[in-house]
Amino acid sequence: MVMRVCSLPFIIRNTTSQNSTESLSLSASTWSLATIFSGLIISGLDWIANIEIFERSFFFDEYSILWIITIIGLVSFSFAIKINENDDELSQKQSGIFSLRQNYDWNLIFRAISPLILISIGAGLTIPFVNLFFNSIFNLSSSDFSLLGSFTALLVFIFSLLVPTLRKKYGYWATIVLNQSLAIVFLIIMATTELYAASSYAIIIAISAYILRQPLMHMAHPASNELMMNYVGKKNQELISALSSSLWSASWFISAKIFEWLRILEFQYFEIFLITAALYIMGVVLFGFLISQYEKNNRKSNQILPIADELSID
Repeated sequence: MVMRVCSLPFIIRNTTSQNSTESLSLSASTWSLATIFSGLIISGLDWIANIEIFERSFFFDEYSILWIITIIGLVSFSFAIKINENDDELSQKQSGIFSLRQNYDWNLIFRAISPLILISIGAGLTIPFVNLFFNSIFNLSSSDFSLLGSFTALLVFIFSLLVPTLRKKYGYWATIVLNQSLAIVFLIIMATTELYAASSYAIIIAISAYILRQPLMHMAHPASNELMMNYVGKKNQELISALSSSLWSASWFISAKIFEWLRILEFQYFEIFLITAALYIMGVVLFGFLISQYEKNNRKSNQILPIADELSID
């Protein structure tokens, strides 16, 4: 969460408006690439099970696999300390310390994060429990699901690299609203396979829908992050980045409790996933309003600039 708080403003501040989409897409695809490798590591070590070195046996259970991934992750610290941010505006800030007493545009911030609140709560009801869905309904093991996760992460990685082209050619409407709408359709298809899980083709449909849903939903993230950052303006970027990252963590905690209560009330997986779809739909509608307002503000600023240029010439 802390890393994500810092990364978005850092990327926006150190890139131009022309290549901010490429930078955010590359950042998103990097996380997907990490998921690919971690999935392969989990499946590979689970398949090896144990190894003997100098007559000493090492067993690869969940505990040891998590330690291996953690140690690999710690290598990133050597790259992090090499970052040298040379920004004059940073030195001009009062103390360089984040403060809620600064003059933030709270109306803009709340408008920008409102779609994210709904989508993050919906995601918290589904994403952490998809493996339980496939295990309970189709008896898919954790090792098999790791391989499936690696394959979908590969698609997310490839599709994330297409985001800049889509965003510049078709705008935010296609990149965010259309992609997320299609992702919701595939989520509903995946969820409803529970109703006919006994059929031999149900698992094929469920896996196919899951594979298609993942890249479509994730494709919208770089573009939606860029939209939020541009919408709120530079002085609000650190705060909205902190809020959006905190919201994901907080909403997933809330969603986990809601999921627990719904399961106690004997809600089936498909019913919970349909609740997620409803929250996603409301979030996408709010994104539509946000895009309309952002484009309207852009048109106004573009009309004002030529007038200002003429006045300066006179």
